[in-house]
Amino acid sequence: MSVTVGIDLGTTHSLVAVMTPTGPQVLADEEGRVLLPWAVAVDEEGHLLVGAAAEARLSHRPDSGARWFKRDMGREIELPVGPERLSPPALSALVLRELRVIAELALGQPVTRAVITVPAYFQEPQRAATVQAARLAGLEVARMVNEPTAAALAHGLHDAERERRVVVLDLGGGTFDVSLLDIFEGVIEVVGTGGDGRLGGEDFTEAIFALAQAEAGLDEQSPPAVRALLRAACERAKCQLSERSRAPLSLPDPTSATWRTARSLELSRPMLEAACRPLLERIRACVIDTLSSARRGAQDIDEVLLVGGATRMPAIASLAVELFDRIPVQGHDPDQVIALGAAVQAALVERDAAVADIVVTDVLSHSLGVEISREGDDRFLPGYFMPVLHRNTTLPVRRVERVWTLHPKQTSITVAVFQGEHRYTRLNTPLGSFKVQGIPLAESEEARQAVDLAFVHDLNGLLEVEATIASTGKTASILIEQQAGRLSPEARERAHRAMERLKVHPRELLPNRLLVEQASAALAGLEGGAQAAVDAALLAFEDALARQHPEAIEAAARVLRELLARVGA
Repeated sequence: MSVTVGIDLGTTHSLVAVMTPTGPQVLADEEGRVLLPWAVAVDEEGHLLVGAAAEARLSHRPDSGARWFKRDMGREIELPVGPERLSPPALSALVLRELRVIAELALGQPVTRAVITVPAYFQEPQRAATVQAARLAGLEVARMVNEPTAAALAHGLHDAERERRVVVLDLGGGTFDVSLLDIFEGVIEVVGTGGDGRLGGEDFTEAIFALAQAEAGLDEQSPPAVRALLRAACERAKCQLSERSRAPLSLPDPTSATWRTARSLELSRPMLEAACRPLLERIRACVIDTLSSARRGAQDIDEVLLVGGATRMPAIASLAVELFDRIPVQGHDPDQVIALGAAVQAALVERDAAVADIVVTDVLSHSLGVEISREGDDRFLPGYFMPVLHRNTTLPVRRVERVWTLHPKQTSITVAVFQGEHRYTRLNTPLGSFKVQGIPLAESEEARQAVDLAFVHDLNGLLEVEATIASTGKTASILIEQQAGRLSPEARERAHRAMERLKVHPRELLPNRLLVEQASAALAGLEGGAQAAVDAALLAFEDALARQHPEAIEAAARVLRELLARVGA
């Protein structure tokens, strides 16, 4: 019998969790790791690397694959991975497939259904692309849940009876969401949501990287490997500044084709905050806008919950205190809380008795509507947006709006569906369109025919739009999930073929492959005696692998790991 798992499909890391008799639990891989990096690459032999090994390889061979492609979900692009070019859903499917294998090995049973979390501010094409990725990975999406809602589920699971108003600030690697929730008598009700789909911890790293490049004298023409190593050093410095007030950052020689340390720059928290000020202001604007849209004030909030690994930065907690005048809460590990909440939602889907007293609602993150023409003095002006479902509408929902033909002899209309908040459709996101034909002629020159547009939106992000001619009852409809973000049959077949052509490492060899990539990445950034020592230890390990002698492999791996730990890699 298959089990339904919860998956946090993050921008920089993903996790898989399941509900157990003692509560939700994150599942670890064979090496005990629970965080799977969002990285896909190929090695020299063309073998596919997913997760930590791919991340290590990309740190010194940035041209060997792709990462952070979650931000490109819903876009019709392809990214190079070795000899293949894969769409964001196909790349995401490789990550999902790895999570599925991790879950099956941990649970000892098949896994074919999952609750998958997405940023609250994901639009319909991005949600549809996520469903496509799951299908390519052999997973049925039992439910899609917004990340802040999942975090609130994990946070409020054991205290759902206590009445309070909560704001969830979810800053992950690539997206920022803010959600407002009311928790009372076992009900977790989402009342407002907002955010920025292209703002996350990676942008803070990029801000430090821009500062470091300027200090080092690097530019876009500098060697890619050197720039990749500098960016990795900036990421480490950012994490160190979450724990202490200062962090050293080695800067490379701009005249060298390989890494050669020129000098060291000491970063401080004030320097980080100054470099990232525009990003902090974007977070502030999102929070204020979400409060305003939900008609709430900061004084109405009882609890501030920080979610996502990037909220470890002290600047985020300080901003939360400034905005809400209260110390924020970080109950669960911020990297794991969304996955735990996804497992709770999976239990709700499965009607698990452990969560029988919990009720969860969610809201629409963007307004949905149609394009209309508006009447001027002597003409109709096209291109205006008429919302049918407004932002922050509670889901699931069904609503009907009536529109009219423009002139009495009109026998058909095109219903063009858009998502967004702007009054002009050209500034919103098109989702799909369909034609309503067979409209009868009006009885007089002044009369026009009425058409009722019914919008039905479920909790999984699926939108169905149905048009009914009022005078005849004839209907036409479109299921938006089948249009926006959906791979065509040809694209799906192309993705399957590309995925199958990538050679997959046997799982028992993956720890060795990871160690080789980690050592190679460390070697590219070391100098002098440390570089020589790591090179010798790596050569001994590669020789043991070539000879396929288990005891020699284990001994060489132990020496290499200890040496990497000593040099701080």
